[in-house]
Amino acid sequence: MKTKIALSLATVLALATPAVAQSAYTSFALGATDAGSASLALRWHGVPHDRGWSWAAGIWATTDRSAWIGGGVSYTLRPGNGNVFVRGSFMPGLYARGNGRDLGGALEFATGVEVGTELRNGAQVSLLLEHRSNAGIYSNNPGVNALSVVYSMPLN
Repeated sequence: MKTKIALSLATVLALATPAVAQSAYTSFALGATDAGSASLALRWHGVPHDRGWSWAAGIWATTDRSAWIGGGVSYTLRPGNGNVFVRGSFMPGLYARGNGRDLGGALEFATGVEVGTELRNGAQVSLLLEHRSNAGIYSNNPGVNALSVVYSMPLN
């Protein structure tokens, strides 16, 4: 599944046009994990730099009391410069297990693909598929996936 997500994201990035919007966003995400818990996230995506790249940060918590905090980069693009966008993100961070899945260690990487639309007021509504794992740096690496509905507000 990781390979399919990576290939899909690479294809979209290769065929699409970089984002034209010049705004930072704060996002609220509500979703569910494949470990059977609900999840809530607060994310920030900075103003896109050259070719749509921006800084990103996030905090994530689940109803099984697991949590993650991290920062990294995101890439936002708009095929055909319309209201529809695709955003990919990669953020290394620190994970606390709580009663959640043992992901192998404290260092966990969050990778995500988000597809959505921009509303007339500049806000965005999207669907986010996110995966957290340690990329094999620990012997135990089951990963956890989350599917979330996201509402993003521009900060300018």
